[in-house]
Amino acid sequence: MKTAPFKAVGLLAGMLGLAACAGGGSVSVEDQVAQERAMFSPQRLAADVTFLADDLLRGRDTGSEGYRIAANYVAAEFARLGLSPAGENGSFFQEVPFKTAQVDIEEASMAITVGGETRALVMGDDFFMSGSVNNPAGEVSADLVFAGYAIHAPELGHDDLDGLDVEGKIVVALSGAPTSFNTEIRAHHGSGTTKSKALRERGAAGFVSFSTLEAEKRRPFARLKRFVGFKSYDWVAPAADEGGAGSIKAAATISHDVARLMFEGAERSLDEVLEEAADGAPKGFDLMASAAMKRSSTLSDTFESPNVLAVLEGSDPALKDEYVVLSAHLDHIGVNESATGDDKINNGALDNASGVAILMEVARAYVRSGERPRRSILFAIVAAEEKGLLGAEYFAHYPTLEKSSLIANVNLDMPILLYDFTDVVAFGAERSSLGPVTERALAKIGVSLSPDPMPQEGIFTRSDHYRFVQQGIPSVFLVTGWGEGVGGKDGGAIFREFLGKTYHSPADDLSQEIDFDAGAKFAHANWLIASAIANADERPSWNEGDFFGDTFAGK
Repeated sequence: MKTAPFKAVGLLAGMLGLAACAGGGSVSVEDQVAQERAMFSPQRLAADVTFLADDLLRGRDTGSEGYRIAANYVAAEFARLGLSPAGENGSFFQEVPFKTAQVDIEEASMAITVGGETRALVMGDDFFMSGSVNNPAGEVSADLVFAGYAIHAPELGHDDLDGLDVEGKIVVALSGAPTSFNTEIRAHHGSGTTKSKALRERGAAGFVSFSTLEAEKRRPFARLKRFVGFKSYDWVAPAADEGGAGSIKAAATISHDVARLMFEGAERSLDEVLEEAADGAPKGFDLMASAAMKRSSTLSDTFESPNVLAVLEGSDPALKDEYVVLSAHLDHIGVNESATGDDKINNGALDNASGVAILMEVARAYVRSGERPRRSILFAIVAAEEKGLLGAEYFAHYPTLEKSSLIANVNLDMPILLYDFTDVVAFGAERSSLGPVTERALAKIGVSLSPDPMPQEGIFTRSDHYRFVQQGIPSVFLVTGWGEGVGGKDGGAIFREFLGKTYHSPADDLSQEIDFDAGAKFAHANWLIASAIANADERPSWNEGDFFGDTFAGK
């Protein structure tokens, strides 16, 4: 893939040359850092965030006109810079096909039979069921079997499904995963997607989950009622790849009251199971009950929302066909008509206009310097992160470049540019050779690498980088750190306040006191990290014995 030629001598090369002459042929580390930093403009970042977070774009929701305008804006800047289009048909766009599914509340149903008596359940009060694009309708009536957490993890010495007959049955299981699991591994194995795959492979007909005591305290079942009838999104596979949805006909989440009913007459009560799950992993057993479940979904027509893809070609003939992927999601959550106050638009200034603007500034820095790294850089500005990491997932499944050529991913999502940070968190840094590379690159500008400040949240599985991880690609997800910032500001307190008061609300707009100087510093950090990966002799690798490397590498 060819890029437009770079002009003569770039800004950075020229500054370094002048400094070398003035200083007798040497440039101090401090001078070099200062000269590099001059390539990153707070004013340009402010301009990009101001446009992307403007009310005109109405929150950049997936599939919306506002999102399309934002995508065109980013693509136009990549074209102006002379980057090569890496989308479809010679364009900067990979059009991702989507559908939405909305559960038919009048058609969806669930009933339980215990001791010869059948009880019909009420959507929202007793059970919750959402629509599904890939499995829109299904009906099942079968016996119930409790399967602990329904986790198949023999590599961890844990298998709830071993010796349990689930074929043709509706599996009832605790949500999440045992507290003994590493938090990131817990997030992986605790996801409904991972569990459903294991259950499909064993012929289960339905799946019902209920929360642990801890989870019920944090997110009570009653809160789900507000989401009844909400639309779910998914990408649509090309016709050649469409396959059956498997044997799971319907799935639901139930309240503790309903779960208690299901456990009547069984060898152990619900309360005993919940007590054991607080610090252990209950074993499975047959329940003395059956259930009937029906799901029906209304699907939208297919619509498209693009990933924006551009390449800065590498300089090394032997390595330029390998790509370091820099990603950030462009979408946000649109307009919330039920929001309190007059402002209904979720502008997403920091989530994630700031991340996109930083990657645009990294691209400008490469062009302005006139110097290219050895490997190529793929800028992937993706859609539908807010709908379930869907744009990144589609690209990871159907990349516009050879999948084996994608050697690493560095992801930016919601850098909180409200303080001048002195540390950076790179989720996943401890899992691959990207960790030491990131730490050394940050040290050049006096920034430290900090550990995950909220390990209980399993953040490593919750942003676009994880879709690359699932394809075996070493990845890190960068955010501004929680340490003491310049001037004594408490980065962690500012971050937590944003999450508690501003995140996913109309308050994430341009009225915030955004520190664009800190944004330029973060762009510099990302440029250093990307360059270090792209210029290394060896491509990144997973650490020996790492769970995610062992689970996904080689796919």
